[in-house]
Amino acid sequence: MSKERLRILTMLSRGKISPEEAESLLLAIEKPDGDTQIETGSTRKFPKFLKVQVTSASDDNVDVRVPLSLIRAGIQLTNLIPPAAMEQISESLEKHGMSVDLTNLKKEDIEALIDGLSEMVVNVESKNGDKVHVYCE
Repeated sequence: MSKERLRILTMLSRGKISPEEAESLLLAIEKPDGDTQIETGSTRKFPKFLKVQVTSASDDNVDVRVPLSLIRAGIQLTNLIPPAAMEQISESLEKHGMSVDLTNLKKEDIEALIDGLSEMVVNVESKNGDKVHVYCE
């Protein structure tokens, strides 16, 4: 048994993670190279980065690469925020036009979001020649 697998099972037995979280972690360490998973006999590529590229006609170019693991880690950190503070954050977001209830955000929701991002592509080309490309890789 690998060290990672034993560590996950130990956290599960001590109640530090749920069975669902343990299953997710075990699946993650069993992936051949960390970014593929076998699904009904086919191999599917899982993205690692959200990329934003802007090619400007005036040569003010932007190339941003955000690790999707950062999104996952950020959600995990929300578990450390006291419930009263989470309510205040949600209320403040609502006041600024973002209807997000952070108190009900679950790991499964984030995984579904990231899965959806893997198929998203945004391409914009302005009249002045500026180009924006947003995608996951």
